[in-house]
Amino acid sequence: MRVTNNQIYGQSSRAMSHANDRVMDIQKKITENTSIVSPSDNPVGAREVMQYESSNQSLKQYDNNMKMAKGHLEYEEVALQSYNGLLDEARTMLIQADNTANTHQDIGAIADQVSSMVDSMEDLMNSRSADGSYIFSGTNTQAPAFTHLPDGTFKWSGNEGQNFAQISESRKVAVSDSGKHIFEDVWKRNTFSTKLSVGNSDVVSKVSNQDDFDAFLKRHFSVTNQASNHFVLTTTPLSMTKPDAAAIQSLVSQRAQDAAANKAAGAKNDNKDDEKSYIGPPGRYFFADSSGNIIASGTYDPNKNLIIQGMSFSLKGDPGAIVDVDLNKPERDNVVNVLRNTIKVMKDPNASSEERDIALKNGQVSIVNTQTSVGRVRSMVGARLNSMTERGDFSTANQMANTMAQERVAGLDMGKAATELSMSETALNASQKLFTRIDNLSLFNKI
Repeated sequence: MRVTNNQIYGQSSRAMSHANDRVMDIQKKITENTSIVSPSDNPVGAREVMQYESSNQSLKQYDNNMKMAKGHLEYEEVALQSYNGLLDEARTMLIQADNTANTHQDIGAIADQVSSMVDSMEDLMNSRSADGSYIFSGTNTQAPAFTHLPDGTFKWSGNEGQNFAQISESRKVAVSDSGKHIFEDVWKRNTFSTKLSVGNSDVVSKVSNQDDFDAFLKRHFSVTNQASNHFVLTTTPLSMTKPDAAAIQSLVSQRAQDAAANKAAGAKNDNKDDEKSYIGPPGRYFFADSSGNIIASGTYDPNKNLIIQGMSFSLKGDPGAIVDVDLNKPERDNVVNVLRNTIKVMKDPNASSEERDIALKNGQVSIVNTQTSVGRVRSMVGARLNSMTERGDFSTANQMANTMAQERVAGLDMGKAATELSMSETALNASQKLFTRIDNLSLFNKI
């Protein structure tokens, strides 16, 4: 069989090309530090490497989401912490103002300090994050959470939605909280109202123990059944052993007739408070619901306050009074509006000590309830930050595990690769030299 020059050149060329490809392939593996530079090197291993790489890319994206979420939550935490600090200072000021030794000028100065704190509270309720979005506006982050209405009140204007960040395939975490739930939906101080329906007494009532009254209101108040919100306080002479409206009405009528007869007869009355006073033995009291069920009863001194379920009643007059007591509907409002009203009363020179006392207590209760709400949300924010820290640690460990798995599948033995590269380069040099020798075997070189 005759070997042509074309066959010789073709075989030599293919040998050099193959040797050169082998050298280039090994050099690429060394450069990329992997034993798989194309799927053909290891089809099964290449698939596994791509799976690990895809998992790491997803984890890195979740890491970026967590960084963004942490930024938003840390801004929220700082705002809530500062807000809580202002509430502490404002409450201290109100407690200081609730001192009979203060002059009107002292109370006015305290009111000015509290007013400055309220201004700062308004700014914090409209806090923004680093990207300029409003933290407490819900999902409408480009609009303020609270705005001033024409009547001067500071009211919620956002929405109740939350923004979320995807931190894993199956888990999302809230990166914002609605200001409505934190600041606006805060209970104001619970109160009640009284009205004398029978008798000749001056009735002054107030909440003496807020916790006791709140517990009483919680047990009995109903939005749908107004009758359950109505109670009756009855005072009787010791001779009466139960509340009898007809007998009390008869007693009061007789007293009125006697007083009129004495006046007509010119009887002298040395009591400056006229008949609205009482000098005599203690009386009885009965506190009943609208159905007549006795809730509390006992003896009392008409010249001392009567304390029932956290409510204080001062009845100046003879025993034999029927007082209607109604639980006022609980209301919600943000502490800024409540404190503005408190400041208004504090600065009013015509406000009575009783009005000032009520205003100060309204402010203090609203502050305490707001701090409870803020504390609850701060705990939630802290829990989210902790969960993302734990998730971040898991992500880091998972990425490391994927990288190690990739190394096991496609890792390169550098010593072995260097040896193969040296052998491939030697083979390439040999092919090149062989091609030169074969090229010189042509008969045309001998002519």
